Amino acid sequence: MRFIAKGGEPRALTDWKLANKNTPENLNYNGGGFPRDAVKNALLVEQGYLCAYTMKAIASRDGCHIEHIIAQSVGAEGREDIDYGNMLACFPPSNSTIECPYGAKHKDDYDVVNQPFLSPLNQSVRYVFRFLDDGIVEGKNDVAVASIEVLNLNCAALRNDRAAAINGFLLRRNKKVLSAAEARRLAAQVVIPNAEGRLPAFCEAVSQAAVRYAEKEERKAARLRGVRR
Repeated sequence: MRFIAKGGEPRALTDWKLANKNTPENLNYNGGGFPRDAVKNALLVEQGYLCAYTMKAIASRDGCHIEHIIAQSVGAEGREDIDYGNMLACFPPSNSTIECPYGAKHKDDYDVVNQPFLSPLNQSVRYVFRFLDDGIVEGKNDVAVASIEVLNLNCAALRNDRAAAINGFLLRRNKKVLSAAEARRLAAQVVIPNAEGRLPAFCEAVSQAAVRYAEKEERKAARLRGVRR
């Protein structure tokens, strides 16, 4: 999980709400022409085309569904269900038959209001998740630990994908070892969207791994300098 800076709701959603202000029965997520495509597009842009919970890459709006942080079964109709601030884009696609034992599907209708859960909209997600080189993610406090369990973020499939992403960035095809400086640059660059506004899958995990790699190489270089003296 990575922090998501929430933007304003898309114009299509604002216009839909205004068009239905006199017909409140239409102001719910499942009725009255809710502008799903426009909302998905806006969510993906602010998320760097990554799943909000898992950091899997999402190619387009067809590859995700709209997730309600406060589940529709818990929130009030006409309020949380159409509140852009309560929405995220998540894997898998809408109406998908893909088996997905993690992320939004695993969270399901978990009550985030009354039970511990850390939303990616909370800035503390920057500091409370530790991604290890083998793909494991650890929580640094009780809420982070609970969130990992609710989302099943250590599911074998996700763990393997994170480890593969880390290895893909840190292990060069030409077998040359990254320098500490190169690893530091990688750590900074991998969390910046490219020209198309897209982030690499599992970018936060890669960034943390690159920093650890750089620190290890710097310690090694310091020891060698000490030996030479």
